[in-house]
Amino acid sequence: MAIIVPSSCSRKPQASATADISQQQLMERAAELCQYIPDHELRAGSEAYLTKDFYAVLDTMFNHLPEHEAMDHEWLYYFVTGNGGTIADYEVASVDITDATHATATIKVRQKWENGSFDETTDIEEHQLMMEFVDDQWLLADFDNHKADCIRHIAETR
Repeated sequence: MAIIVPSSCSRKPQASATADISQQQLMERAAELCQYIPDHELRAGSEAYLTKDFYAVLDTMFNHLPEHEAMDHEWLYYFVTGNGGTIADYEVASVDITDATHATATIKVRQKWENGSFDETTDIEEHQLMMEFVDDQWLLADFDNHKADCIRHIAETR
C-alpha cells in the first residue's frame, strides 16, 4: 500500500482535539483508518477503529441481515474495489479539519491485482473518509456517506 502524504493540506483553524496532533499525524491516522473501510466484509478487529454508531450500522449490514439482502445491493459489499480480484491501494490526498472533533480526508484509491501489479484499466477514484475524535483518538465515522445509505436500507428491511 502506498501512502503519499503531500505537504500542502487544507486546514481550518485548530480547536482542542486538533491542537495536539499535527497535520502529518492526522494524515497518517487517516491512512491507517483506510485499512478498516469495509470491502466485501467487515474486517475483524475493526470495532476499535470505527465510531460505535458506524460500527453498529456496518455490523448489522454485514452480519445480521440475510446474506442475499446485501448481495442484492452490491455497494454494501463493494465499497471500494468493485466485484473482486483487486486490492485497494490508498493515498491520502488531504485532510480538512472541520471542527474540534471532525475531519474529512480525501483519499485516492487505485486498484492493484493480487500479484501487486496495478490495474491499468481503472481510474484513480476519490473518496471521502470522515473521522471523528472520540475518547482521545480519531476514528472512522463514515465513508462516502454510506452510513446514511445503510441506515435507510436497514429501515427498509425491518
